[in-house]
Amino acid sequence: MASMETQLEEQFDQEMAAVKRPNLMIVGGTGVGKSSLINHIFGKSIAKVGTGQPVTRGCHRYEDVNVPLVIFDTEGYEVTEGKASAGNFREKIIPEIKQRKSKALNEQIHLIWYCLSVANHRVTDFDLDNLRLITDELDIPVAVVLTQCDAEPIDDEGNGETSRAFRQVLRENGVHCEVFETCANNPKHDPELKLDLEKLIAWSSASLKDDALRQSFVAAQIASLPAKRGEAMTIIMTYSATTAASAGLNPVPMSDALLIVPQQIAMAASLAKLYGFGSMGEMAVSLLKGQILSLVGRQLAASLTKLIPVLGQVINAGVAAAITGGLGLALVEVYERAVDGYLKTGKSPDWTSLFSNELFMQAFKTGLGKWAAQKA
Repeated sequence: MASMETQLEEQFDQEMAAVKRPNLMIVGGTGVGKSSLINHIFGKSIAKVGTGQPVTRGCHRYEDVNVPLVIFDTEGYEVTEGKASAGNFREKIIPEIKQRKSKALNEQIHLIWYCLSVANHRVTDFDLDNLRLITDELDIPVAVVLTQCDAEPIDDEGNGETSRAFRQVLRENGVHCEVFETCANNPKHDPELKLDLEKLIAWSSASLKDDALRQSFVAAQIASLPAKRGEAMTIIMTYSATTAASAGLNPVPMSDALLIVPQQIAMAASLAKLYGFGSMGEMAVSLLKGQILSLVGRQLAASLTKLIPVLGQVINAGVAAAITGGLGLALVEVYERAVDGYLKTGKSPDWTSLFSNELFMQAFKTGLGKWAAQKA
């Protein structure tokens, strides 16, 4: 029989390896800023880093092994010998999307972003036709993403004038879907211009009804920390309920806290994936796993006996939920510090420093307090 440490290590590895990738189709002509949008939201241009595979004429599939997301890149219309045509989109792309809907979930298109550049100052008839076609014939969440909005003039209320005009054209032509104003990371971007990048991420994640697909999308994006934090709370609540159910059926002494550790290890790995650490390479993940197993698997369980005056001597449903919830909140604090450092320096986190026993136990006690306040 495998040792407890081996079982915990396997639990961590299994959770890190369990990834379902959402398929995001991005539609838009050359020069509308699709690559910049992808780079800004997902941290790298998957279309450049990943391997592109032709799906059908005018559509390429891009996937990077380190990003839990698949991009399907297609143009809304083609320009051949100076003439534009949307025939390929209607005759090839739409049938391809429909065909995929009858396949397994991992083969289906889950989201569509239709990109229009406000720098072009007009919405073409091809775009209007395509959008009506998508919304009328496909039962897939679709958003119009207005790009390069930092280049447009703003009105007295801080709203983009061209974007407002685009929205009106879409409404008047029967296109009724969500519209989001965005721009890529631009040091000259006017801070007074109200943009919707966080709203786009929130809408996209909410549109993914499968929990694993939604969590992978939130994990893949790096533009919204609030989105990660919100999904983290869902994960923590789920695992707290699971450990509470287990302890409720069979309460154990505080000295046997190791019995609920496997579920907490799975939670730690699930949160690590959410914050994108699975994309940092085997070495970074191995170092993280070592710290998690050491702290959660041994030191935390041993330290709980010191909290008997607060938690009591028996791990029942309420105590199990509190321990797991407090641990989850502590991990979120550590992971967010790690993400912040990684985005600022590009260097892998120093897990030894971040998970120093004194600092982490303080974060855990703070997490217990926050959990109790939420449940009060």
